Order: sequence, then structure tokens, then C-alpha cells
Amino acid sequence: MRKTMGRTALAAAAVMLFAAFFPAFAAEKDTLQSKTDSAKQDYANASSALDELNQQLEQDRSRADALAGETEALRGQIAEVAASLQAAQDAMAQAQNEADAAEQALEENRQALQVRYDACMEQTAAMEFLGEKGALSLLMSARDMYELLTFWQVLTDLTQANQNALEELDRETGELRQQRDEAEQAVARADEARQALESQQVELTRTQEDLAEALRQADAALDSSQAAAEAQAAVTEEKRRQYEKATAELDAYLRAQSEKYRDPARQCSLEFVSPLPSISVVSTRFGEADAVYGKPHNGTDFPAAAGTPVYAIADGTVTAASTRPSYGNCVQIDHGKDTEGNSYASLYAHLQRFTVSAGQSVQKGQVIGYVGNTGDVRGANGGYHLHLELRINGVRTDPLGWLKR
Repeated sequence: MRKTMGRTALAAAAVMLFAAFFPAFAAEKDTLQSKTDSAKQDYANASSALDELNQQLEQDRSRADALAGETEALRGQIAEVAASLQAAQDAMAQAQNEADAAEQALEENRQALQVRYDACMEQTAAMEFLGEKGALSLLMSARDMYELLTFWQVLTDLTQANQNALEELDRETGELRQQRDEAEQAVARADEARQALESQQVELTRTQEDLAEALRQADAALDSSQAAAEAQAAVTEEKRRQYEKATAELDAYLRAQSEKYRDPARQCSLEFVSPLPSISVVSTRFGEADAVYGKPHNGTDFPAAAGTPVYAIADGTVTAASTRPSYGNCVQIDHGKDTEGNSYASLYAHLQRFTVSAGQSVQKGQVIGYVGNTGDVRGANGGYHLHLELRINGVRTDPLGWLKR
């Protein structure tokens, strides 16, 4: 009874002492909170600027990659056109050779035809020279039918031979003219193809030059974006460190203030229950990289719908029920010590709201707040979840090994 009265008097004295110093406490807390809020805003602004620069960097990188791909493809097209142009020039040269050969053969055929024509003229002149009447006189001089027929046959054969030779030469001339015309047409077609390919080659070369200039500009923009992003990343990292430092200072201050609510005589039963009995899903385990800073997570996250009741995992005293920059609305409960003198405390963060206050005693399974997404929270569905921490002798520990679920 005396111990009880003594503890009551001590608690009353502590309350009176806290009330006496509360204005100073509130002023210091407000200063630290303002510093933390300012650092948080600076960090948010720096992060936003970094995100924009990284987006621009990605756009510049994509453009440079696209231009490099177009340049490589164009280089292949130019090589194909150059090969086609060479083939067209070869085809034109071959067709020209064939046309020249056909023209040469045609000239030779003309000469042969002229020779044959001259021979026929000589034969005709010779027959006319025989006697005064030529071939007719020759026939008239026949002494009998045999000579007449023989002379007539000779003249007929000679005439037929000349006719056949002339017809053959004329046929060959026609074929040679056709070959020459076809060869000249082939030369013309090959020349048209060559000219078209040369125009295409000029256009592709001009496009290649334009692409080269665009690629130089894109590379310069990429280098500029890279430098700006790296510089902003350094600024953002510094703002993050300043924010973490301010947050740590505020948290340390609040933890120090919460020590006044601890009950040194409280015994911890070590029978911890789940803060969300109906929830079995874990989104981030203790020690995994978190979604905010990518650092090892110092608690365990349980995704749940907004407004889901959160329960105390064991009996204890609420040492803090406040709003913090990173934790948002949070509650911290001291559960006392075990038989070996180890102290246990739990923290419930990102609450929509809390239903307890500092210094209040709570029972295991009592509602202390509701699931929310306050503080530094990212994720799908607004990031609604409970962040639970278990601290043994002030050191964060994986709570899943201690909860009865």
C-alpha cells in the first residue's frame, strides 16, 4: 500500500514537473519539428528536381540511341546503294560492249553485203560484155538444145546463188540490227538506273550528314543532362542527409521525452500478440530494402485497408503518441522488462489517427489507433499499412519472431 502511494506521489510529482517545464518542451519540440519540416520540404523539392532531370536524361539517352540506330541503318543503306550502283555501272558497261560488238558485226555485214553486191554487178557486167547482147546473145549462140539449157542453167544457178547470198546477208543484217538496238536499250536502262542510284546516293549522304549533326547535338544534350543529373543527385543526397539528421534529432528528442513515462517496475510477460489479428500478409520484412530510401527496413510492414483497427501487442504504458516526419502519426508503448532485465518497447507508425495519449496504460489487444498512410509512405493504394517495430534494450529487432499469430 505504501509502495503504491509512493509511486502515485512520484507520478504526481513528475506530472507537476512536466507541467512546469512544458512551455520549454513545447518550444523546443516546435523548433525541431519546424527544422524537420523544412528539411523534408527541401528534400522533396530536390527529389522532384532530380526526377525531372532523370526523365530528361532518359529522353536524351533514348533520342541519342535512336539517332545512333538510324545512323547505323543508314550506313547499311548507303553501302547497299553503292553496291547496286557498282552493279548498274557494270551492267551498263557490259551492255555498251554488247552494243559496240553488235555495231561492229553490223558494219562487217554491211561490208560483206557490199562485196556481194559488187560481185553481182561485175558478173552482170561480164555477161553483158559477152557478145554485143550479153546474156541474151550468149543464149542465142547456142548450137543445140543442150547448150541452150546448159547456158540457161548456169545463168539460173549463178543468179540463185547471188540471190541466196544476198538474202542471207540481209537476214544477218536484220538480226544484227535487232541485237544492236536491244543492246543500246539495255545501255539506256542501265544508265537510267545508274543515274537514279547516284541521286539516291547523294540524298542518303545528305541525310547521313544531317543525322551526324543531330547525333552530335543529341550527345551534347545527353552529356549536359548527365552532368546536371549527377550534380542534382549530389544536392538531393545532401538534402536527404540533412532531412535524416533533422528527423533523427527530433526522434531522439521525443524518445528522451518519452522516458519520463516509463515504469521501471513493469514486468513484461513476453506474450506478444499480432497488432492486426486478421492480417497475415507482410509487404516488407525487417531488414529488407524499404520503398523510401532503399535502406534495410527497421520494422515490419503489414498492408491493410485504411481505418483497420490496430491493437497493442502487450500490456504497457504509452510513452509517445505524436506525429513525426517519417513515422507520421505513431504510438510507442513501453512493455517493461523480463526476468533477465531486458527492456521491451513497440512502435506503431503511419496511423490514420491514434486513440491513446502519452502516459496512458494500455492492455494487450486494446485498440490504440487505425491504419493510415501518414508520414513517408509510398506504394500502391496510397500505401496504407502498419509499420511495426519491436525494440529490445533499445535495439530494433524483427518482431515476427516474437508475435503469436
